[in-house]
Amino acid sequence: MITTPTALSRHHEAVQSEMRAAFPNVDLPIYDMARYALGWLDEQGGPASASGKGARAALTMLGAEAISDSPDALRRAAAGAAAVEIVHNFSLVHDDVQDGDIERRGRPTVWKIWGVAQAINTGDLMRELADAALRRALEHGASAESVIESVRRLNQATMLMIEGQYLDITFEQRTDVTVGEYLAMVERKTGAMMGVSLSIGATLAGASTEQAEALDRAGKRLGRCFQMRDDWLGIWADPNALGKPTDADIRRRKKSYPILYALDNAPSEARRELMDIYRPDLGDGGTDLPEAQVDWVHNLLGELGADEATDEAARAEYEAFHVELESAHPRAAAVGDLEALALFTLERDR
Repeated sequence: MITTPTALSRHHEAVQSEMRAAFPNVDLPIYDMARYALGWLDEQGGPASASGKGARAALTMLGAEAISDSPDALRRAAAGAAAVEIVHNFSLVHDDVQDGDIERRGRPTVWKIWGVAQAINTGDLMRELADAALRRALEHGASAESVIESVRRLNQATMLMIEGQYLDITFEQRTDVTVGEYLAMVERKTGAMMGVSLSIGATLAGASTEQAEALDRAGKRLGRCFQMRDDWLGIWADPNALGKPTDADIRRRKKSYPILYALDNAPSEARRELMDIYRPDLGDGGTDLPEAQVDWVHNLLGELGADEATDEAARAEYEAFHVELESAHPRAAAVGDLEALALFTLERDR
């Protein structure tokens, strides 16, 4: 099992502190719903510790470290990391509504507890809290120009993420999705937030526009790698390591990279059968595939080498990440942590 990079947790407490500080002193239950979504409270409002891995927050801090090791620069970057992490969690609250998921990180989702309408309100509130968190960089000595630029980058990345979610949902109603369209969707839905994480951290630490842009491109590549690895894990991971059954993406007819590879490379008869299985009308109402069809699709993917193809595609993005990272001319002391996090993204088992 690959070791979790220390960079994922090194600045965790500082970022969490900035996230908490973004909340106003308002006694209204919706703020506790947001705290629940962030993993700080349980259903009864008691203390909890159920936060996610914080990968995007870690990337923000690494983006800053790529430019400067100054404590002041890292303090400013922590405000940016808080903003990025809150935006990510806002998107999860809305994703759970759209997907009808009833659990997130082993707990009931926000909509499952408080209903769809209040979950939408909670997500909207969190998006505004993210801006409040980012503005706190001014209190830590950030220039107005760097904060305005960071706000612009965060707004643009959030729009791209929403575009990606839109595309992902529309793909459910199509059988002609191409690998190119998939990559464009992933770069928006996953890559945009990873890219902006690196670039906001760098911007608040004093990076040039060229450095910030290069890091943004590197993050987008890492996001594509992350999603391809996710697609691989969803089918071929060890269920014990993953913590849940595999083949869920097949059961839900998700047009992941392995499926699109199969549609491009399967013999004509198998391709027709696969397209028939993935017809949108057959998935109406969220009906899962029968196990016999799940097994057939799984076996077809194996015969076509879709597992190896997906891994190779992820590795190509991993290599592209390194090219873009090098073009940013990061501090040598920060490169090791960035490379360790990228390798973890590529080889993680859950």
